[in-house]
Amino acid sequence: MVEIKRLIWTEWTISHIAKHDVTIEEAVEECFGNPIAQEGHTGRLLIIGPTQSQRMLTIVVNPEDEEGVYKVVTARPAARKERRIYKSEKDGDENDQTD
Repeated sequence: MVEIKRLIWTEWTISHIAKHDVTIEEAVEECFGNPIAQEGHTGRLLIIGPTQSQRMLTIVVNPEDEEGVYKVVTARPAARKERRIYKSEKDGDENDQTD
């Protein structure tokens, strides 16, 4: 599990995610909620999960030198495949819990 302590935003990223109709607040909700992490291209991470309003997003981040700190590359609605991966992993987590 990836622990996100802090996200770094650039002006470019903020305007870029707006083109995907995603707000900073939604991206933060998703990252600090109950997401899963998948390894992406060139060491990037895909953080997939729901916002508080249950909108499924994928946030692409680059790890920084400081542990738990990530630079946001983009944020967008999760693709169908990403939603299936999230559901599969979360369903598996529920089945692995013991009383």
